[in-house]
Amino acid sequence: MISSTSPLRLLSSLFLLSVPALAVVTKNFTTPEGFTYVYDYAEAQDSKPTFLLLHGYPSSREDWRYQFADLSAKGFGVLAPDCLGYGDSDKPLDIEAYRLKPISDHLVGILDQECLDKVIGVGHDWGTIVLSRSAVWHPERFQKLAFLSQGYSAPGTFLDIDAVNAESWKQLGYMQLGYWYFLNSYNSPQVISDNLESFFHLAYHTNASAWGVDLGNLGSARSWLTAKTTTELPSYLTEEDKSKWLRVYGQENATAASVNYYRTLLRGTQAEDEAGLTDEDRKLRVPVLTIGGSKDQIAAPDTQVAGTEPWATNGYTAERVDAGHWLMIEQRENVTSILIDFAAST
Repeated sequence: MISSTSPLRLLSSLFLLSVPALAVVTKNFTTPEGFTYVYDYAEAQDSKPTFLLLHGYPSSREDWRYQFADLSAKGFGVLAPDCLGYGDSDKPLDIEAYRLKPISDHLVGILDQECLDKVIGVGHDWGTIVLSRSAVWHPERFQKLAFLSQGYSAPGTFLDIDAVNAESWKQLGYMQLGYWYFLNSYNSPQVISDNLESFFHLAYHTNASAWGVDLGNLGSARSWLTAKTTTELPSYLTEEDKSKWLRVYGQENATAASVNYYRTLLRGTQAEDEAGLTDEDRKLRVPVLTIGGSKDQIAAPDTQVAGTEPWATNGYTAERVDAGHWLMIEQRENVTSILIDFAAST
């Protein structure tokens, strides 16, 4: 089913803000390999389900600040980690540390630490790729799955970046994934670190209609950064948001570690783990939701649906909101309300 956000949902969601959020506890989890994750957790009330919120790139658990507050205020459990390589979690530099099968095991370890049998998995951006793998490697731990901005990424299938760029250039007039090659280059972490404020403005672009050209085109990300380009803040962010982001990404190894997620896919690091998977393994046998931003030029909603619907064998709902890529920040009430409706659906 494909639907748009209704006015009634928008109106009712305004009441979310009137309930105080429950206490949030920040905890650590250390993996068998010795990596430490940092996560925020609010325990569920009245037997309500728990949401596992997985952020993307270049982000941290801070991206979920609104959903964390609003969902926990309604009594839902919420668990939001800084994924490996991000935020306050450890930042190993070895690309092998970013194999997604072990990372899926790490997330299950966090669930075990909190005695959580099943959760509603929610991923945004690169968090959808981590969630996709986790749902395949550990399907018994998820009661529902929600993919924001990007759709399901079936593990063990080939992502042809050149083909995506060629097709988007033909259809849209810009390349959607040209920046992947910049992030895969040997010196991209240093270029980003040297121009961190400029990188913030590129990632959180103030003009959604120009994001495809400024980020997506081959070579455009490097050109933006080396020119030290900055813009006004987008309307959905504050100077405090920017300062927090600069602090997080100004940490040692933050830029070098986080680009490894892109490098693992481009360099085939996942191939051995995923070689034996079949299409039966890749099927999603729980209810699935996607939420796309109608103004997102990099992760278009139509692509999100096309990549998800064929694999969803137990119910699929596609929603769109009036937003760009950072829809859970841009459309706080809408996105939270959609997630609550999804949790309540049968």
